[in-house]
Amino acid sequence: MKAQISFRFINPDYGQQYADQYHGGRESESNWKYNEPFSVRIDNVLSVELINPGTFQLIGNFANKNIDIQISNVAIFRFHYENGIYKDFAVSKSVLNKAQKTPNEKYQITRCYFYINSEPKSIRFGENLVLCVNELPDELKN
Repeated sequence: MKAQISFRFINPDYGQQYADQYHGGRESESNWKYNEPFSVRIDNVLSVELINPGTFQLIGNFANKNIDIQISNVAIFRFHYENGIYKDFAVSKSVLNKAQKTPNEKYQITRCYFYINSEPKSIRFGENLVLCVNELPDELKN
């Protein structure tokens, strides 16, 4: 099965009334629902699990520091592969508006969405983690 994970940062300036009046209810060039949305496509997925609340293990090199830390109070979409390995995508619960999983049996794809509030501010780490700036672990602060 194929899967897609999308991070959608809600635009606080979006006006549905403006969209209804001038653009048939749709977004327009100056009136977007989401700021800087991004998606990742994942192939050969066996299943998708929503873990809420969860703990995300962040391993990597950030600001020339090797880190391996546990980040709690996050919502996680976990993509399980056929070989027993999995990949996590996570968002701080304090900035999360909604997490949604929508399977489509006809096209053999599952789409997962994180809808992220504009406040409090958040920061993206790589393609799979969004954290509230107020909750950054010391290892990630400059």
